[in-house]
Amino acid sequence: MENDLDRSLEVDVLAAALSRDNQESGGLLEFLAQKLEQSLAQNTTVTRGGWILSKDHPVEQIVVRFNDYHYQIIRQKNGVLSASVMKLGRGIVLKTTTIAVDQWINEIAREIVQLSQSSEQTRKALNRFVLGEF
Repeated sequence: MENDLDRSLEVDVLAAALSRDNQESGGLLEFLAQKLEQSLAQNTTVTRGGWILSKDHPVEQIVVRFNDYHYQIIRQKNGVLSASVMKLGRGIVLKTTTIAVDQWINEIAREIVQLSQSSEQTRKALNRFVLGEF
């Protein structure tokens, strides 16, 4: 029971950290990109836009890969965020489902916690992610 409580608390804390900047789509994507690249670099791909000589290169898309699921969040041209989850089978996308951004954040948090249960390296990355120790 205590382990379930700890795991539930971890998911809640992680989801709160992820959605901290949820007021502004650009700020949220930058926050997510920074956290995910630093803590789960091997699972995360960040695509940035902007003109090649521009000072700013805003995040346009983030893809986070976990075994059978890939989570994608995209900033549309009008600034609205679009989130989806892709179910894979043998490396092929079988189904893509559009979900709410908050649900995307919660599912990423659950996947990270679940991954951390089986990997000490990921466990340390989760601690850095939540506590901000980079």
